[in-house]
Amino acid sequence: MSTSSSPRSARQILFALLLLAGNTVYASQILQMSRPFATGEPGPSFLPSLLCGFVYVAVVCILGAELRKPAAAAEGSDHVPRVGLLGPVLAIALTAGFILGFFYVGYLPAAFVYTALIAGCFNFEENGKLRRAALIGVATGLCVTLFGWLFFVQLFDLYLPLWEF
Repeated sequence: MSTSSSPRSARQILFALLLLAGNTVYASQILQMSRPFATGEPGPSFLPSLLCGFVYVAVVCILGAELRKPAAAAEGSDHVPRVGLLGPVLAIALTAGFILGFFYVGYLPAAFVYTALIAGCFNFEENGKLRRAALIGVATGLCVTLFGWLFFVQLFDLYLPLWEF
């Protein structure tokens, strides 16, 4: 197993370790809540527990990928110039847009637009094909939005805000 000594790999490993530390602090707070299915139904700690588990898996994946990466691995994307700066700025802007959109237009349009654009951007970064990235983004947006809506409404009986003009 060879490790990469590139600055990008070092940043990815540092990011994973910071994510691990933050998630561990977050998980310690969940332990103070009641167990997720103590009453037979998902309780308030169910989603945070699920999120923590997902983040731990993501940290393992990031570290595994970075530690297995050959030393001569290419930096950034072959398709999107300056992806090192563009990607995080775009993700932050889209997330801020989702938060604003959630309050002003409701869950359905905000979640669809957000997930479609994020998925489309990541896919475009990976393959450089705009039409394919847009189609995958729309399909991902529809699936994630529908699943999220059904998850909250059907499983938890929590109604998300709708577009009210």
